[in-house]
Amino acid sequence: MDTKPIAYTMSEKENPAITVHVVKKSVTPNVPSGNDSSNVTPTTPVAPTPSTPTGETIKQPAKPTIPNYAAKKGAAVYATRALYLYKNENFKNSQRLVKYPKAKRVNRPMFVVTDYARSTNGVLHYKVRDVNHGSKTAGKVGYITADSKFVVPVYYQSMPKNKKIIIINKKGVNAYKDANLTKRVKNYKKGTRLTVKKIVKHNLASRYQLSNGDYMTANKKLIVQGDYQIINY
Repeated sequence: MDTKPIAYTMSEKENPAITVHVVKKSVTPNVPSGNDSSNVTPTTPVAPTPSTPTGETIKQPAKPTIPNYAAKKGAAVYATRALYLYKNENFKNSQRLVKYPKAKRVNRPMFVVTDYARSTNGVLHYKVRDVNHGSKTAGKVGYITADSKFVVPVYYQSMPKNKKIIIINKKGVNAYKDANLTKRVKNYKKGTRLTVKKIVKHNLASRYQLSNGDYMTANKKLIVQGDYQIINY
């Protein structure tokens, strides 16, 4: 820095001239010490990057396995023996909602499977909705056993060996032009024997195509496979 003196001359009427010499002095700026928190610029903390151990695999919980005999979600099943509808998947007497007694084939209680669940000891159960139209229990939701000794699919899944079926519903069964059961063509009375030529899947239900090309439900509550003397269903 330049420190050369600068001269100023001052004069007064009554005093002799006075010369003042001014020298510029370099000034070192005052830097606050580390203890002066008022002038400290804050720094943004940096979050540590999480590290994943190499070679380690995170295991996801396994989905419950469903046996082949189990009905699909959305499929209809009915009870062949007496059973209870429970509030949850752990069957306890205090959790019973409805008792369904054993009934004749045409009156067996019917349910739609909406989900699966296992009890604490691993037994598979169905979560179901009661679809017994006209019954006081219709619409109830709960859990029933998935044991095939107690519940089975409502619809036939195969052709009868002799290609014969018998109508067992007391009001008869309708036949239709289409597999979606529209365009009704005829009502067949109870006891009528019919010949079928193939089974047709429609969503989660089944239909039989009759020898004349019309379609009829394959619901076990309405028809039975075989060609024998009708019994009291």
